[in-house]
Amino acid sequence: MWSVSVSRIDGVLVCRWLLLAAWPMNTVFAVLLTATVALGAITGQPAIVEAALMIAVHYAAGLGGSFALHELGHLAVLSRATGVTAITLERSLWRTSISPHGRVGDRDAVLAALAGPGACVVVGAALWLLAPGLQLHGWYLAHAVFLIPVFNDGRILWSVSRARRTASSRAVE
Repeated sequence: MWSVSVSRIDGVLVCRWLLLAAWPMNTVFAVLLTATVALGAITGQPAIVEAALMIAVHYAAGLGGSFALHELGHLAVLSRATGVTAITLERSLWRTSISPHGRVGDRDAVLAALAGPGACVVVGAALWLLAPGLQLHGWYLAHAVFLIPVFNDGRILWSVSRARRTASSRAVE
């Protein structure tokens, strides 16, 4: 696993971190894109070049952009949370995430869990309404799936909800 702790995180740092975290995938995509565009140009088939460039737009603005926005949503809440002393940017084989250190209260945990997917859903809805022809909205709207308990954001919501139900049932007794 790769991680870095920083005292101050901004959008540029997170975007650079995401690019570096996904470098194997970005490299493979760039090589395949270059080969496809070269093939289309050599064979005189502009439709192949146009399709490859549209896929590149979806890769960068859809996949990369939605992922960056998701993590920046978490960051926006966690950087203002009382009790958070540091934030670590982490990357493992299957996961890239922002991890707070210190004490994260229930309210801040819920807001941070909702902020990542929520920011993407808001942007996805705006893209759907304002520019449906771009077909980028699906990348952003798909982040709502991260709110189910199988994923970390959903697990946080579930555990805080369960803890509050348990605490309120004990208070009634």
